[in-house]
Amino acid sequence: MKKFAFAGLLLSAAIASPALSLEHEVVIDHEAGPIAADYKGSVTIDTKQVGTVGVAGRPSTLACQWTASLNVERVAKVGESLRSQRTLSSNDVASGTKPGWCKTNAKAIDALVDRRSDTFRAAMLALVEQDRGAILAEAESAQGRSRGV
Repeated sequence: MKKFAFAGLLLSAAIASPALSLEHEVVIDHEAGPIAADYKGSVTIDTKQVGTVGVAGRPSTLACQWTASLNVERVAKVGESLRSQRTLSSNDVASGTKPGWCKTNAKAIDALVDRRSDTFRAAMLALVEQDRGAILAEAESAQGRSRGV
């Protein structure tokens, strides 16, 4: 019984593993100095087995529903005075359904996600743009603290 539980955990980890990796760098001009922000994104695929195997003479409704989400880790630096980290996420960047078992469709789903790399890149750039205001606010806050405000 323990072997089956362990095998299930390994399968879940394999299915939810990142399939695509993304990186982006931004330098923002600021009066305290240039702000260098590094973004590292990863795609996580979650699957859900739905339906049932059809009995003799009946069609199968067995399918694998998958959803790919984008998680981005950001590290921003302003000289030696500020080092800020933040996690940004965008859920359901891509999704779909494949007939059959999730386990047997894992490589096909990874290939579908890889073919949509432009979609994930665009989603990452949108998150980077949204984060710009947060970086500037953090830099202003750090600059205010260093002035004694």
